[in-house]
Amino acid sequence: MALLIIVPIALALAAYCVWAMRRDHRTETTAHLDAPAHEVWAVLTGFGSYAEWNPLFTAVNGELAEDERLAVTRTHTDGRPRRLRPKVLHVSPARRIQWLHRLGPGGLLDREHYLVLEPQKDRTTRLIHGERVTGVLLPMAAGRFDGAAEELEAMNTALAERVKTSRE
Repeated sequence: MALLIIVPIALALAAYCVWAMRRDHRTETTAHLDAPAHEVWAVLTGFGSYAEWNPLFTAVNGELAEDERLAVTRTHTDGRPRRLRPKVLHVSPARRIQWLHRLGPGGLLDREHYLVLEPQKDRTTRLIHGERVTGVLLPMAAGRFDGAAEELEAMNTALAERVKTSRE
């Protein structure tokens, strides 16, 4: 009798997990920065000054190297700071930073953040700044990411201003 109850529940849970793991929530923004990629990179990797200019990541500490963990304070638009310990997935100087923050064990809710610098022929830089969220909790938490584009755009704008003032 117990099997008649447990098996359908287990199958339903497994089906939900398969369905949820195939979903993702992506947010991607672009910005044109009036500086060469190496100057943008210098600002992005100058973690010690983030509190002065960065409205999204107000503190970042640690070594920017693949497989290392950073200590990040992410401040949402409502002013709530959240402490994260993302793992650095990829670093390519003056080209790309990518990290992954996991809520709980892998697969529950994973938030991958990336910044890609594309040098332009006119010595400016195209920034691609985005996030990808996946995991079995995503369908239940999807509304939490509705403001992500505005948060990324705010950082992009602040970065452009910081790069500009660092050139003066």
